[in-house]
Amino acid sequence: MDLGISGRVAIVGGSSRGMGKATAQALAREGANVVLCARNAEELDRAAEEIAAATNRDQVLPIAGDMSQQEDITRVVDGAMQRWGHVDIVVNNIGGPPPGQPLEFTDNDWIAAFDLSFFSVVRMCRGVVPIMLRNRWGRIINILSLSVRQPEDNLALSTVARTAVMGYAKTLSKELAPDGITVNNVLPGSIATERLQAVAEMQARFHGRDLANAMEDRLALVPLSRLGQPDEMADLICFLASDRAGFMTGLSIALDGGQLRAMV
Repeated sequence: MDLGISGRVAIVGGSSRGMGKATAQALAREGANVVLCARNAEELDRAAEEIAAATNRDQVLPIAGDMSQQEDITRVVDGAMQRWGHVDIVVNNIGGPPPGQPLEFTDNDWIAAFDLSFFSVVRMCRGVVPIMLRNRWGRIINILSLSVRQPEDNLALSTVARTAVMGYAKTLSKELAPDGITVNNVLPGSIATERLQAVAEMQARFHGRDLANAMEDRLALVPLSRLGQPDEMADLICFLASDRAGFMTGLSIALDGGQLRAMV
């Protein structure tokens, strides 16, 4: 299936590892030009080298930076424009705030969580939407979490801030739809990443369970009896970034092996 994204320019956050890296690889394989972003420059360069070796060096541009910071977002968008002259696809993907219960946190904790998980999306959208409007085509995809539909134990900051992103995306999707720009969220469930391992261990400690069995406890939540793979999330994102998904906007799509219990 031709997804129609060859030659498009994509910015992918958190692309030095996990779902972000898998997404950057998949987009590059489809012929997109990809700006890889992450805070750790060394890890980012390794990921960029790996992707470039499997595709084309001219397709890959690593730019180290913190996507919660306006100046770094501006630098990434400017880098894409200087290299290719347009931005067509943005995958907002950023690490989560610390664990904890709702009443444990100070105002500053909540502000920091929103700065990381919510305002990073708002700032990136402010940077790229004017470019997309000029071309009357664009795809904005936010990697959130299944917790926005089914809250996870001891992840209050992440759940609340990412739920705000879902509301922002829904509102923005309506504004941008007439100009051919779609805005969607993907909600990973139990995907085999370093982040999942950390969450599983945190929840085992929270419930007083054996850390050695943390991943088994996590696996027991998934009716398909396996963890999802980063490549599976990347495939979903590539589809949402494509011409083929042009009639899909304002959606929050779970990839979870049946873990979500809700019917609607």
